[in-house]
Order: sequence, then C-alpha cells, then structure tokens
Amino acid sequence: MRLAILWLSSGCLLLGIPVGASKIGQDLLISRMGPWQDELHTRMLAQATSYLTRRYIADRINTLVVRRSCQGCPYEMSLRQRQLVDQVLESLAPDLSVLLHRGKQKETSWEYTLFVVKDHTAFKGKAFSFPYELLEREFFCLVVVTEFQSPETVERTVGRIVASNLRLPLVNVAVVAQMEDGSVATYSYKLFKANCKPGITVRRINHFDRATGKPLEKMPDLYPVRHGHLGDCPLNVGANHLPPHFIYRRHRHPAPANEIVPAQEVSGIDWDLLQLLAKALRFRIQLYMPHEPSQIFGEGNVSGCFAQLADERVAIAIGGLSGSDKRRWQFSRSTVYHQSHFVMVVRRDRYLGRFGPLILPFRGKVWGVIIVMLLLAILGTCGLRSRLGVRRPLENLLLVSVGNPVPIHRVPGMGFLRYLLASWLLLTLVLRCAYQARLFDVLRLSHHRPLPEDLLGLIRDNYTLVSNGYHDFYPLQLTRRLGESFATRFERVQRAPPGERLTTISLISNLAYWNHKNRNISRLTYVRQPIYMYQLVIYFPRSSFLRPAVDRKIKQLLSAGVMAHIERRYLQYVDKPDVAANDPDLLPQITHKIMAGAYRIHALVMGLATGMFLLELLSGRWDGKLRRWMEWVHKPD
Repeated sequence: MRLAILWLSSGCLLLGIPVGASKIGQDLLISRMGPWQDELHTRMLAQATSYLTRRYIADRINTLVVRRSCQGCPYEMSLRQRQLVDQVLESLAPDLSVLLHRGKQKETSWEYTLFVVKDHTAFKGKAFSFPYELLEREFFCLVVVTEFQSPETVERTVGRIVASNLRLPLVNVAVVAQMEDGSVATYSYKLFKANCKPGITVRRINHFDRATGKPLEKMPDLYPVRHGHLGDCPLNVGANHLPPHFIYRRHRHPAPANEIVPAQEVSGIDWDLLQLLAKALRFRIQLYMPHEPSQIFGEGNVSGCFAQLADERVAIAIGGLSGSDKRRWQFSRSTVYHQSHFVMVVRRDRYLGRFGPLILPFRGKVWGVIIVMLLLAILGTCGLRSRLGVRRPLENLLLVSVGNPVPIHRVPGMGFLRYLLASWLLLTLVLRCAYQARLFDVLRLSHHRPLPEDLLGLIRDNYTLVSNGYHDFYPLQLTRRLGESFATRFERVQRAPPGERLTTISLISNLAYWNHKNRNISRLTYVRQPIYMYQLVIYFPRSSFLRPAVDRKIKQLLSAGVMAHIERRYLQYVDKPDVAANDPDLLPQITHKIMAGAYRIHALVMGLATGMFLLELLSGRWDGKLRRWMEWVHKPD
C-alpha cells in the first residue's frame, strides 16, 4: 500500500514538472518572437532586396559577398537580420553564389557586396584597403538598413551611410530602407547640392509594392551616380602643355596658375576628347595650366598637374600624361586612349655645313678624274696650238667647260680640230649632266654624320641626357636635370656647340610637331630604337567616381572611330616624321605633282621671254610707226 502511494505521488510529481517547464518556455518564445507585423515587414524588406539583387546584380557577377553588422544590437534586431539574410539567400540560390563574410577582413576583392546593417553607425571604424592590382576596379555595395525609419530620419540616415562609404572609398552605393508602416524604398544620391554647391543630395529612386514586393517605378540602373551626370556643374581640370596632344597658344607667356584659361586659347587631341567627355557627362570645364612640368618623382614628390591632383585642386589631369610611369599607382587613371613611341632625340650634323654639299657634290676620286682630264685637255690644246696654229684655245676650252657656246668665227675650220672640239663638247656635256644629277641628289638628300642606332650607342658615345628628372634606363652621370619645357630642351639640343653631344627624350608625335613648326631650321631627329611604348591616359585622384564613367565613354569613342578621326586632324604630319633624317626609303617618289611649281615658274619665264621677243619683233618691223605713235602719245595738249 505504501509502495503504491509512493509510486502515485512520484508519477504526479513527474507529470507536474513538464507542465511547468513548458509554460515557462512558451512564454519566453512568445516574448522573443515579437508581433506578427514585424515578421511581415521583414519579409517585405527581403523581397525588395532579393528583387534588386536578381535584377541588377546577378546578371553581372557570379558571387555576392554578404556582410552583416549588428554589434550591440538587441536580440530582436539580430533575429530580424538573420531572417532577412536567410530569406534573401533562399531566393538567390539558383541564380547566384553567395559568400558569407565572417570575421574582420581588411582587404576585399569583390565587386558587389550586400551590407545588412542596423543604421549608419555600423560603418564607423570600418576600413577597406584595396591592393594596387585591384585599385582600378569598380566596386558596388547595396546597404540594407534593418532599423525602421521615419520620414524625418530616413534621408539623414541614408546621407550618413553614403558619406561613410565615400570615405572608405566606395562610390557606387544604394540604400534600401523601410518605414515604420512597412513600406520599402531604395535611395541613391547625386553629387553637388543646389546651385552646384559641394555636397551630397539624397534622392529616392524607387519604392516597392507591399503585396508583390516589386518596384512601382521604372529604374534603368541601381547606381545612377556611376554614369557621372554632374548636372552642368563646373569641374576643375589641370592641363599639361604637350603638343599636339594639348596645345596652349600662350605657353610662352602663360597666365597665372590660379586663373581659368579661356577655351579659345587651347586645342589638341586631349582637349577635343575632354570636350566630348564634358558633353557626355554634363559638366563644365574650368581649365588651369600649371607653369611647371607635370612629373611624378616619388612618394609625395609631384609637380604640375599631379601636384594639383594631390592637393585636390583639380578633379582631372590631362595633357599627354603617361600611363606607363612606374609611379602611376599614386593616382587613378583612365583607360588608354592613344599610344606613341617614347624616343631619344638627337641632332643631325652635316659634314660640310649647310652649303658644303652644293660646292662639293662629288667625292675625291671623281674630282681627281675630272681635274686630270681638264689638265690633259689643256696640255693637249697647248701642244696642238704650236703645230696647227689654233687661236684662243684655252679661252674656247673654258667657255665650253662652263656651258657657254663658242662663237662661229672661233670654230676651227680644219676637220681634226673640229673633231677635237666636238669630243670635248660631248665630254663636257656628260660631266655637266652627271654634276647636275648629283647636285639634285644632294639637294634632295643631305649628308649627315652617322648617329647612334640605339640606347647603348648613345651611352657609348657619351651623349648627355637633358631631362626633367633622372631615368633608370640612362646613366646618372650622363644626365643633366633641368626643369624646362619640351620646347626649351629641343632648342638646347638644336643650338648646342658642334663638339657637345646632347640628347633628350620626347614622344615621336611631339618631336614631329616641333619639326613641323620649325621645319626651316630644325635639325632634330630620333634614335631608331624606341625606349618604350608611351600610353596616354587621363589621371584622377585615387578611387575617383569619374574614372568608371570616363572609361566607358572613352571605350565608346575608340570603338566608334571618333578618336581615330581626332588623331588624324592633329597627326597628319606624323605619318612620316623623319623624312629629313637621311633615309632614302622614306623619301617620296618624284612625280609631276611634285614638279608642279617648277613647271609654273618655267611657263612664266617662257611667257615673259615670248612677250619680250614679240615686242622686239614689233619694234624692228614697225620702227617708224611705233616711234610716231609714241610721239603722239607724249605730245602735249
């Protein structure tokens, strides 16, 4: 009996324990689940996020990085974020791979990142440093704010999130926020405030239907700022004078560096490209021209346009700037829009000066043969004079030698002497034709001293390099660093004394432009072996929002042939930049078109001679009538 009572009492005790425990667990679960409206709102936010991800991200990449930040959040907020991420991952499973980020990673290499944060405070203290090989890539982020917003706080929260991302720097930012009533909207931003004041203007680009989770407005792009439309606001541009890529007409007497350069004073390939970019991206150009050359010497040691970029005085630097510089990592740069050879410039020296080849067109052996023949003719004539009685033999010989005719009364009457004169006339004609042919060849092809054919030849001949800085491809002891413009260095090499061997560096297009402008005096040419291929780019500050938009426009201009058309206008004289460099293969063939000027002068001389002959003929036939007519004309009234 006691055992039965004990068993019944223990059973009742066992039954009582689960009933009490289940009551406590149920209350705890209900308290943590929250109201059913929060779950519905979370689902609406997840649907909007999934739609944006599938529509604007999944068709561009294979993997999406998901980062969730909720440090110090209450349990309800952390649960809301986990539910949001789970629902987004469930909807993206067949279309997109997802990488869940855990821990603190300083570097990132993913183009698209989904941030799930409580509010703008999640970005405080965050730092993303990109390696150099990933610096020029374009990064995108979609920020989902899980804290409910009110109409009064949503724009402030979005603005702080955008500002935090721009400091990271992440330019392409879109924010998804949810109001207290459950409505979901997508926000972006545009640069500049009203009246083109610096700042950020937050704007709502779309909102979603509560039932279907689809957007209620058409939205061509999730990141409108990447198109770079600047609302016709001014943009400071630093330019480097380097013809024919950027030509500043007042470069010898420039305006102060802090004054805006008028557009009518500049031209060139880069200027035309900049105007097309300004028209496409809708900004106005405020051009500044630094007085010093644009160089990157080392870490923090820059000059010219690069100094303006480093000080954030300009947003773009242009003007024949090199994308091949090994120190280019200090700035962001655009895609390559033109390529040219980077060469060593030297001076051509003639053997006999400017007019020497005209005096001595033949070599010594040829002149020796001519002199020997002349002496033999003189001696023979002198010997025949005593035997045959020839009068004035040397005078006749010299007359024939210089091309003058012999008077009839001086022509010998004897057959043998006439034969000797005819032979000498034929020999003189042959020599004169050979001289004229050689003289024409000298006028067409100047003779210069041989020049080095490569960089090693310049070093071997002890050429001194005149440059704005030191280069690793040329010895330091043979380099003279001078902070001068390209034109000044060209003139220095051009006017160097005959015994001083100077060289400088230049683009082949730049050298061709200078030779074209100074074609009457220029003696500069280039070494056949180039140093490297010079890639022309536009420079920006690091991680500039303009670089992706400019890159897309440059690629469109290249594929459409617009850049080739612009280059032909300024580089038409660069097709054969070294015609005067003593290379017979580069000389044009002699055609009637080339001789058109000679033909016109010949026709003019013949017409003038014919007119004089007619006047002389008229005066001889009608001398009396002509004299009476002239007297009548001059007769006073």
